Amino acid sequence: MSEVKLSELISPEAIINFETGAIKASTLDSIINLLPFEMGFCDANDIFRWYSNNPNRVHGRRKEAIGRHVLELHPQVVHYVEKLLKDFHSGTRDEWEFWFPKRSGESGQIYQKFMAVRDENGKYLGCMDVTVNIDLFQGKEGKHTPDTIGEFIAVKPE
Repeated sequence: MSEVKLSELISPEAIINFETGAIKASTLDSIINLLPFEMGFCDANDIFRWYSNNPNRVHGRRKEAIGRHVLELHPQVVHYVEKLLKDFHSGTRDEWEFWFPKRSGESGQIYQKFMAVRDENGKYLGCMDVTVNIDLFQGKEGKHTPDTIGEFIAVKPE
């Protein structure tokens, strides 16, 4: 059975209805690409299906990875990935998180969280990952985070 792409089923102008509101498919895609973190998803059969296409990715992704088994994509850490998936499938765990140095030789830290995606009955649907370049949130010159809600309310927009 050949797979059908979502773009072949619905138009970018299609409205996607959620419990909390509705949004146009193309708008949702644009919003996802603006988020200050990256996301990926593999299905219940551990096949890599989707990733956000943020412009300044810290965790490289290739379109060629879509449709491949997730264990093929992580040969250096396959034992960790196997354990994570086993725990997610069995329901032993619902999340794993890691902090690690950037691999590119740059200084800085990356945060990555893997979460089991389950339906309302607890059936395993797949695994979502979120990757964050922690440097984006640390040491920003000229930025001030108010210590109290009163300080926050007093800050005037520029």
